[in-house]
Amino acid sequence: MQSGFKTKLMIIMGVFSILLTLVISLVNQHRLKEQLIAGFKRESSLVEDVIVTAVSDADKAFQMSDDKLEEQMRDYSERLLEHYRDNPDVASWDYDALKKASGGMDIYIIDDAQKIVHSSFAPDVGLDFRADNETMRRFAELLAERLKGDSFVADGLDQESNTGKLRKYSYVPTPDHKYLIELGLYQENNPVFQSFNFLEIGRKLAEKYSYIHEITVFTTSGKAIGKSGEDGKAALVSSENRPYFDTAYRENDVQQVKRIENGRSVAYRYVPYIVQYSQDQEVRYTDHRIVEIKYNDQELLDKLKQNNNVFLIQLLATLAIALIISFVISRLVARPLYLASHDWLTGLFNRAAFVQSLSASIAKNNRRGQTTGLLHIDLDNFKQINDELGHDAGDAFLVEVSKRIRSAVSHPGAFIARLGGDEFVVILNDLDNERTATEVARAIIERLRSPMEIKGVDVVKEYQTTASIGIALAPEHARNSNDLYNCADQALYYAKRTSKNAYCTYGDAANFDPTG
Repeated sequence: MQSGFKTKLMIIMGVFSILLTLVISLVNQHRLKEQLIAGFKRESSLVEDVIVTAVSDADKAFQMSDDKLEEQMRDYSERLLEHYRDNPDVASWDYDALKKASGGMDIYIIDDAQKIVHSSFAPDVGLDFRADNETMRRFAELLAERLKGDSFVADGLDQESNTGKLRKYSYVPTPDHKYLIELGLYQENNPVFQSFNFLEIGRKLAEKYSYIHEITVFTTSGKAIGKSGEDGKAALVSSENRPYFDTAYRENDVQQVKRIENGRSVAYRYVPYIVQYSQDQEVRYTDHRIVEIKYNDQELLDKLKQNNNVFLIQLLATLAIALIISFVISRLVARPLYLASHDWLTGLFNRAAFVQSLSASIAKNNRRGQTTGLLHIDLDNFKQINDELGHDAGDAFLVEVSKRIRSAVSHPGAFIARLGGDEFVVILNDLDNERTATEVARAIIERLRSPMEIKGVDVVKEYQTTASIGIALAPEHARNSNDLYNCADQALYYAKRTSKNAYCTYGDAANFDPTG
C-alpha cells in the first residue's frame, strides 16, 4: 500500500514537473524564436531604409546637377535637328565626328520600329526595343509615344542595355517623325555619382549582413543599374520574379517571394520608390526605382533550427533534473503524507481519512438520491491473541484481517479504514437498499471464519476470533456523519450483546434496551 502511494506521488510530481518544465521551456523557446525573427525583420528594415535612402539621395543629387547637362543635351539635340533638316539621310552622317563635336555624347538614331539603326556606339546598332521580352516592350511603347510628340525629353539616371553602365539619355523626334534622336552620356565618372555611389553602399551592406545575398537597383523597365549579366549586357529582373516586380511598381508597395535555390531557401523583396526632388515635380518614367534585396533565408532557418536543438537539449536536461528532484522529494515526503491518511500497520485508511470521507460520501450520495451505507466492524476475542501469543502475533492477525476485509468487499467505490485497535469501518456508496450492505457484512464474516494460522496456531479455531458488524444507512437512519457513525456503533453494540459473529442493522437495534 505504502509503495503504491509512493509510486502515485512520484508519478503525480513527475507529471507536474514535466508539464511545468514543458510550459516554461516552450514559452522561452517561443520568446527566443520571436526575438530572432524580430531581429531579422528589424535589420532587414534597416537595410532597406539605408539602401533606398542612398539611391534616393544619389538620384536627387543627379537631378540637382542635371539642369546644366540637360541644357547641353537640349542644345545639341537642336543642332542635330538642324543637321537633319539639311541632310535627312541619317545613313550618311559621320557619327564619330558628331560625338566628338558634342563633347563625348553618343548619338543614336531610332526608327519608327523602335530599332537603333545608326549610332556612334556600334554595339547598340540593331538593338530592337520591341524584342520578345517584357523589359524591352514596355520601353518600346514609351519610345513610340515620344516619336509621335514634338518635344525634347531627358530621362533620369538609366543604364545602357548592352553593358549595364550608367548613362543619362535624352530624346527628340525629327520633324517628319521618322526618327527619334537619342543622346547618351556616361555618368560613372560624374563627381556626383562618386559622392553618392549607392552601388558601393549596396555591396557593403551585403558584406556586413551575412543573410543579405545581393542588393540590386532596377529601373522601371527591369534593367539593373550598374550590373551586367553573364552576356555582358545589362542584368534584367528574372522572368519568374517579374510578376512581383511589376506588382511592386504598379501598386507602389513592397512585394516578397520565397524560392529554393541550390537546395537553400532565399527570399526576394522588391521595394519601390519614386525619385522626386519636389512635390510639384512631374514624375517621369525613369524616376521610378525598384530595389531588389535577395535575402539568405536559410541563415534564419538555420538559426531557428539551432534554437530548436538547444531548446530540446535544455528541455531534456531540465526534465531529467525535474524528475530526479521529484523522485527525491517523493521519497522524503511520501511516508509522512502516507501516514497522514493511512494506518501504519495495515495500510488501510485511518480515522482522519475516514471522518473526511464519510462526510463527503453522504453529501455526494444525497445529491444523487442514493443511500450511503456504513459498516462498523469489531473483532471478537482479539485481546486473547495479544495476551497469549504476543503483540507481534496480534499485529500479524490485524494485517491478515485487513487483507480479508479488502478481498470480501467487492462493492465499487467502497472505502475501508482501520479506526484503531481491532475496529474497522467500511463505507458503501450508491446503495439502492439495505440488502446490499447486509450482503457485504455476511461476506466479511464468512471470510474471517476461514482458518488463520499465526505462530503455528489456528487463531480462528483456538480463540474464536470472529467479527461483529453494525450497519447504519443514510439518510434512512441519520443525515450527517456523526449521527450515522453513532447509529452504526449502536448496531454493533447490539450485535455483540445478542450474538457475536453476526451483523445487525440500526433498525434492529433501535428498540434494544441495554439494561434489559
